[in-house]
Amino acid sequence: MRVLLLYASGWLLSVLSAVMLVPVLFAFALQEIQVAQIFFVVALVVGFVGIGLLLALKDQKMEFGRKQGLLLVCAIWVFVPFVAAIPFILAGIPDTVSAAYFEAVSGFTTTGATVLIDLAEVPKSLLVWRSLLQWLGGLSTLMALSVVLNPLMGADVGDRDYRQVHRSTHATIDHAKTSFRTIFPIYSGLSLLCFVLLIFSEIPPFDAFCLSLSTLSTGGFMPRAGTLELYGSPPGELVIAIFMFLGGVSVIWLNSILRFRWNAVREIPEPLWIAGAIVLFGTVMAALLLSNSPETGIRLVYRSWTLGLATAASFVSTTGYTVSERTQDFLPYMFVIMVCLVGGGRFSTAGGLKFFRVAAMIRQSMRELRQLVFPHGVRPSRFGREARDNEIIRLIWANFVVMIIALWVLALVLAATGVPLTAAFLAATSAISNIGPAYTSTRFPELQSIPGFNEMIPAAQYALTAGMILGRVEFLALLSLMNLAYWRT
Repeated sequence: MRVLLLYASGWLLSVLSAVMLVPVLFAFALQEIQVAQIFFVVALVVGFVGIGLLLALKDQKMEFGRKQGLLLVCAIWVFVPFVAAIPFILAGIPDTVSAAYFEAVSGFTTTGATVLIDLAEVPKSLLVWRSLLQWLGGLSTLMALSVVLNPLMGADVGDRDYRQVHRSTHATIDHAKTSFRTIFPIYSGLSLLCFVLLIFSEIPPFDAFCLSLSTLSTGGFMPRAGTLELYGSPPGELVIAIFMFLGGVSVIWLNSILRFRWNAVREIPEPLWIAGAIVLFGTVMAALLLSNSPETGIRLVYRSWTLGLATAASFVSTTGYTVSERTQDFLPYMFVIMVCLVGGGRFSTAGGLKFFRVAAMIRQSMRELRQLVFPHGVRPSRFGREARDNEIIRLIWANFVVMIIALWVLALVLAATGVPLTAAFLAATSAISNIGPAYTSTRFPELQSIPGFNEMIPAAQYALTAGMILGRVEFLALLSLMNLAYWRT
C-alpha cells in the first residue's frame, strides 16, 4: 500500500508540475516576473520529486483494488492542496498558511470559497492557478466517482451505466486508464467549447479562460471582483448557465448523447429534473426582477431571463457564481440552504446530496406511507426505468443522516470559534455542499455583519477545509475507511 501511495504521489506531483507551467507563461506575458519565478522554481522542485518517485518505483509490484483506491482518493484530497498552496505561501497572497491552504482546498474541491478580497491587487497568474486547480479538481472528482466512490456506495450507478465509462465496476489500474480516456475528452472538450463561446459573447479573453475552467468544474472562482452582470453580456450569462448545467449532470449521460445511445439517455431522468429545476427557478427569478423594475420592453425580459437562469444554474449546480446583486435580494435563507444541500447530479462535478438521492428518498417515503394503507401491496422502488433495491435505499438514507450530522458538527465548531450560529450553519452548508460563494454572496437581514472567510481564525478555516474535503469524499465511503472490519474482508 505504501508503494502505491508513493507511486501515485509521483504521478500527482508530475502533473502538478506540468500544470504550473501554465501560470508561468501567463506571469511572463503579464510581466509578473516575481510570481513567474515562484511558479517556475516550485514546478521544478515538484517535478523533480515526482519524476524521481516514478523512476524509483516503476518496477515495483503494486496492488490496486477498492480498498487501496479509497485510501488513495482520501489522501489525494488532502495532499494535492498542500502542494498547490506553496505558490500562494511564497507569494504572500494570502498572508497566512491556513488561508493559503484554505484557498487551495477550496479550489481543488471546486468549492469556490475564497479568502482573497481585492482581486484587482492579486497577480493574474495566481488567479489562473486558482482556476486550474478547480478544473483539475473537477476532473479528479469524476475519476474518483468512476473508479472508487460510487461503486463502493452500493451501485448508486448501475453496472451497465459504469460500463459506458469502463468495462467493470472493480477498481484496477487498467479501469482507471479506461475511465480517463473516456472522461478526459468530454471534460476538456466542453471546457474548450465554453471558452470559445465566451469569447464570441464578448467576454475578455483572460476572463473567458478562467471562467471556462471554473464553470464546467462547477467551481465558482471569479477572475475579478463583482458579479457576472458587470460583464454586460447576456449571451455570456446564457453560455455560462448552459455549461453550469452540463457540469452539474452525469458525465455518463453526456457520454451517451455523444455516442448516440438514446435508449441510455432516456433511462437517466435526473438531467431532465435538473434542467426543469433550473428553468423553474430561473423563471421565478426573472419574474421577480421584472416586477421590481420600472422599465419595460422585450430587451428587459431577455435580460431578466438570462440573469434568472444563470442564478438558478449557479445554485443548482453548486457553482456559486454571484450573478447579480439584484437577484441576491430575492433568495430566502432556508431556500438557499435547501438548494445547496440538494446539489446537482450524480457522477458530476457538482456537490450536495444529489437530485437522484433526494428523489429516491422521497419515493421511498411515499412508498412506506402507501404501505401503511395497503400493508400487503408490493411496490418496487424505481427511479425512471431504473430499479433500486432496499439495500441501496438504506445506503442513501444512511448517507443523508451522516451528512446532516457532519453539517451540524461543523456548524457547532464554527460557532465555537466566534462565528454567529446562523452564519455558521450557512458556512458549514456551503463547505460540505462545495458551494462556498453561497456564504458570502447571499444577503439576509440576520447576516449583515458576518465574518468573511478571511476574517475567521485559523481554527475555523481548517474546520472549513475539512468540511470541503468531506463534501468531496462520500460520507459512507469515509466511514468505511475508518471501519477495521472493512479492511479485514
